[in-house]
Amino acid sequence: MPRPKSYDRQDAIAKACNVFWEHGFQDLGVREIERLTGLNQFAIRSEFGGKEGLYLETLKYYCDAAITAEMAPMKQGSIPEIISFFKGLVTPGSTTSSDYGCLIVNTGIENARIQSPRLENAVRSYWNSLEGHFLIALENEHTAQGEGATFTPHILAASLVPAVMGIHAQNRSQRDQTAGRPLVDLICSILSGYRPS
Repeated sequence: MPRPKSYDRQDAIAKACNVFWEHGFQDLGVREIERLTGLNQFAIRSEFGGKEGLYLETLKYYCDAAITAEMAPMKQGSIPEIISFFKGLVTPGSTTSSDYGCLIVNTGIENARIQSPRLENAVRSYWNSLEGHFLIALENEHTAQGEGATFTPHILAASLVPAVMGIHAQNRSQRDQTAGRPLVDLICSILSGYRPS
């Protein structure tokens, strides 16, 4: 007879997301995850397939929240929506702003040592999604401007992704979710310059 669950799955994933976001993946042991999330080892193993399986669930939770709350407006928008996204990276209370940087950036850095294909795929998928949202917004802007447009959408979209990585890295290194504001201000100024005056 299966054991009854003593936890809510989504709540457990949300707690685990915050724990991994703050402490990272590699140095966090299963016992520490138990203590910080309330999940027991049996649940981590049977429900999530172990520590990496739980971590992958938290990455999906994190990515879905960022895409729904912060990226989605770019699909119907243009440069102003990209500017709004960048400002959110350094705005306390935003889904994508944290003293701990970005869970995806942190995962990419850790995975340079771990070399997990599953983590690599999750990270790559997120950045591809972000670049895709930038591209849609920039193509919308380019179409609206017509022949007067002074930028190439796919080049600019690809350039904005590493800027996001740098902003998050700055926030985490200083444990201050507003630390990347100078770079955000620069990017927003550049983007505003592509708009008709």
